[in-house]
Amino acid sequence: MKKTLTINLSGSVFHIDDDAYEKLYAYLTQITRHFGNDAEAKEIVEDIETRIAEIFTEKIKNGGEVINLDHVNEVIVIMGTPEAISNEDEEKPHTSGKKFYHTGGRRLYRDPDDKVLGGVCGGLGAYFAIDPVIIRILFVLIFFLGGSGVLVYLILWIVVPKAYSTAQRLEMKGEEVNIDNISKSIKEEMQDVKENFRNYRAHPAYVQGRSNVRDLGDTLLSVIKVLGTIILVILGIPFLIVGAVCLIVLFALLFASHHVVGLMPFNNGFNFMEHIYAPGATLSWMTVGIALVIGIPLVMLIYAGIKMIFRIKSRNHVFGSIFAGLFVVGIIILIISGSNTLGEFTKQSTVTQSEKLITTSDTIYISAKKGQSEKDLDAIIDPDLNFERFRIGTLNDVDVVIGIPELRIVKGDDREANLIINKTSRGTSLSSARQNAEDILFNYQMKDSTINVQSSYLLPKIWRNQRVNLKIYIPVGKTIYLDESVKPILRDVKNTTDTYDDDMVNKYWTMKPDGLTLVNRAIPNVKPVKK
Repeated sequence: MKKTLTINLSGSVFHIDDDAYEKLYAYLTQITRHFGNDAEAKEIVEDIETRIAEIFTEKIKNGGEVINLDHVNEVIVIMGTPEAISNEDEEKPHTSGKKFYHTGGRRLYRDPDDKVLGGVCGGLGAYFAIDPVIIRILFVLIFFLGGSGVLVYLILWIVVPKAYSTAQRLEMKGEEVNIDNISKSIKEEMQDVKENFRNYRAHPAYVQGRSNVRDLGDTLLSVIKVLGTIILVILGIPFLIVGAVCLIVLFALLFASHHVVGLMPFNNGFNFMEHIYAPGATLSWMTVGIALVIGIPLVMLIYAGIKMIFRIKSRNHVFGSIFAGLFVVGIIILIISGSNTLGEFTKQSTVTQSEKLITTSDTIYISAKKGQSEKDLDAIIDPDLNFERFRIGTLNDVDVVIGIPELRIVKGDDREANLIINKTSRGTSLSSARQNAEDILFNYQMKDSTINVQSSYLLPKIWRNQRVNLKIYIPVGKTIYLDESVKPILRDVKNTTDTYDDDMVNKYWTMKPDGLTLVNRAIPNVKPVKK
């Protein structure tokens, strides 16, 4: 019993005995090693494998499904061994006189290397060993003499196969298809290709064309350089202008005009940042940090614009290193100064004040008076610098921050109304936060059945998010009247009709178990009590 293997040889699948496979493998390995150093080795080996596959295919057609050792030996006899062609100058070995697979016979193929149209005449010339030009002349004569030369040519073009492989070209010329001829044919083809390429490079048209291409390339390169210069100038001008304008605006905001940003203490604008930063040099260092972090990129933008416009080429990285260092220093300054300022807001404390609102009337009138020495709040507030819980303005030529309290009215459990005042502030510690809260100046006044609370309060010099929250607890059955003046401070007052805060003023409300209830009564002629 013999072991059978399946192999793929040049795209064809064969079943082969184990001993035949070993000999075929050794034979192909020997061929590969022999042609291993040649540039055409891969093509030679592929053509040899193709030829072997053709022989095996014809053997199987003649009978038998498995390639055996006899078939491999016959292939070796037909193709020859590498040793037989190792010395091309010596006489060919006796294998040429043996019975080969093709004994001098020719096969008709279309010649792709010698063709005008389809290679038919070239193939006929190779088959009959005559010049293909003669055959072409015969076809032309037949055509002009009224014959059917064109029809015959088209039929041959369709029927006759094209010689693709080296083995087919050898068969077309009647040469033996063995290792020697395959390798010689491929080497000759490669040599022809090299020679044709060498002749092509030496041709005057090629030389002139190469010179023209080089000149065209130089011209295009010059045009690209000119366009690049123009583009750099076009980009450089905006870089220079934008950088310079932004740098001027930055320093104007920092050191000349303080109305927009408020970073330095000047008299022509509100200095809000002075109210935020801790006393000392923190504000000055913050200004320096902002100038470096924003100014350095603007300076680099200007420098880049100058280089683009004037085509300055410099490999000196000293200025770049200096600017980068200053930029980092600016970031460090901002981090340190910002951290110091944030530390002023780490703790929070609340101071609570509770007062009973004792009245003889069943109705309490609630109004809000202007704060700080009877000054008109609207007159001192800057309308462009208003925020949610505080306003900004000038009082007696001094910049001030004005806080706006919040007033809530809820149901109370006592028999009398109560006023709760919560003053909240932040600081570096609980004690400092409590002190900041106690420093808030906020007052109220109770006269008869009318209570007047401040509609604003002055904040201390340093702002630490000071807030004032008011709660008036109204017992059930008690009625209140909300004056128009409390509208700015009224917040989230619950009522049974879900009336908005602004719509609750100038109305009477009675506290019921389920909340404030609207009462239809005439509006009194009551004015807020002034302090």
